[in-house]
Parts: sequence; structure tokens; C-alpha cells
Amino acid sequence: MDFRFISVIIPAHNEQKYLTQCLESLVSQDYPKDMYEIVVVDHNSKDNTCKIAEAFGVKVIDQNAGPVGAVRNAGAKQANGELLAFIDADCVAPVDWLSKGANFLIKHESVYGGGCNLRTPPYWIEKAWLLENKSPPKDLLGCCIFIKKADFIKIGLFSEEITSGEDTKLSNSLKRQNYNVIMTEDLNVIHLGNPTTLKSFFLRQVWHSENYIQNWHETKLDPTFYLLIIFLIGLILFSSSLIYKNITGTITSMFIIFCIPFIFTLKRLRRSKNPRNDLRNLPAIYFLDFVYLSGRVIGLCKSLWKIAMKFNSR
Repeated sequence: MDFRFISVIIPAHNEQKYLTQCLESLVSQDYPKDMYEIVVVDHNSKDNTCKIAEAFGVKVIDQNAGPVGAVRNAGAKQANGELLAFIDADCVAPVDWLSKGANFLIKHESVYGGGCNLRTPPYWIEKAWLLENKSPPKDLLGCCIFIKKADFIKIGLFSEEITSGEDTKLSNSLKRQNYNVIMTEDLNVIHLGNPTTLKSFFLRQVWHSENYIQNWHETKLDPTFYLLIIFLIGLILFSSSLIYKNITGTITSMFIIFCIPFIFTLKRLRRSKNPRNDLRNLPAIYFLDFVYLSGRVIGLCKSLWKIAMKFNSR
């Protein structure tokens, strides 16, 4: 194999819970030890994140300003590698992760990404939300990206204008500029930081959707966004129907509110490798789709609020 120097970039904000497991998996890679570096980019951590990273002897740099895209970019800018591998601090990589990723990049003029596997055993929320799909994600995930540094610089790095979705935006930018983006299960990592409580799951959805309007170029191409709008209309109609005591409107709005999550549930079951097994967990799956849409509605409202505040400040 033709070995190339790799820089592994890890953004970190208060990641003491899982960082040790992440770094243990990375220092144990079967790739030559002198052919890769690990760069932990600290973003205002108040816990033991930096101490844990320093104990492993990896490079630690600070990036105090900006969203996660700026944190990832800071690591890439100071990276010495010809190849870049992005992973999150709450993920564990298989022992051959770097070898496979480097081999893919060297053999093909493409950008590679993987998905996330569940821990063993998973929490009920993970099991009900992250169904085992037939195929990997269609767009790059920040927790698992392999790209040549020259290509990453050329494409313009991660967006630093949005608080989430920078990985999807990078993926779409690459495709628009005729890069071949390949998603493969061979590069999957284990994600330990999935929400394990309803509160954390709800807040995660709010966070992921608070840039819907700011990231409109990608949002307008997402069919789920329009289902979200119908769900929101149902909520508005339901509220107004209660105020004006409109029974027909109440029944219609309730149908919309309870039907849209079921569409999401059917879609996820159709993509599942084991739909019969997942059907046993149908109530939990549907319930999380309802919570998902509720959180996304709040995120959309936050996105609109940001636009309004920005407009008023002019």
C-alpha cells in the first residue's frame, strides 16, 4: 500500500465523556504510527477535554470563535497531512479505519464518507430512531469524512455561517463542482453521543434545524422540509380551531398532525434492513418521529427569528 500522511481532525467542546474512547481507537489504528497525526481542536471546553487530549500526546489547538464548521476548519488549516480524516469526539473508529480511508483516497479521485453504527447494546431511543438502513447516508457526515487536503482547500472548507449542517453543505458543494462523493459502510464509525433521553433528542432536532432559512439552498431541495411545513400548518390550524371552537377544523388539523409523523415512520421502515423486527417497535418509532417534527418546528421558528433580528438590526 502507498502510505500518505493523514491528519485526523477532531472538534471538541466539553467532550470528556467519550474523548478517551475516541482517542484510544485512533492511537490503535493499524496505519503506520509515523504516517498520521491526531489534531484535537478545542472549542471553549470547561471540562477535562484538553487534559485528556494532552495525556494522549496529540496535537491540541484552540478555536474559541465560530460554529463547528470553523472548529473543523481550524484543525484542517494547521494539519500537516496530505489527506484529511474528520471524526467527532464521541465516535469510535474501527482499527482499519485510516487504512481503508487512505486506500480509497489514493486509488480514486473522490471524497469518501461513512455512516454511524450503534453501540452495543443501544439505548431504546437509539434503537427506535437509528434503524439499521439498507444503504449508507446520501450526504457526508462530519463524524466520518476522508478528503485530500488540496481538494478541501479548493472547495472552500466547511461553511462558518451556520451552526449545523455544515457537512451536508460541504457534500452538496463538492457535488456541484463535479467531485465524486462516495458513501460506504466500510468507513462506518460507532457513535456514542447519540441522544439517550427525550430531552436531548428534542434539543438535538432544534439545533439541527435552526439554520433552515439561512441554509435555504439545501433546505429547498429537502422533501422532509415541506412535510414539516404541513405539520406546522396542522398545529396552527389546530390552535385556531380550538380558539374559535371549529370542530371540523379541529378534526382536520388533528388528522394532519398525527398523519405526517406516520409518513416519516413508513419511510424509515421502508429503508430498514429488518422492517419486520422494527415493526415490533412501531409505537416508539412513531413517537420519536412526532418528537422529531416538534423539535424541528421550534428550530424553524428560531431560524425565522434570526432572520428577523438580523433585518431589524440594519
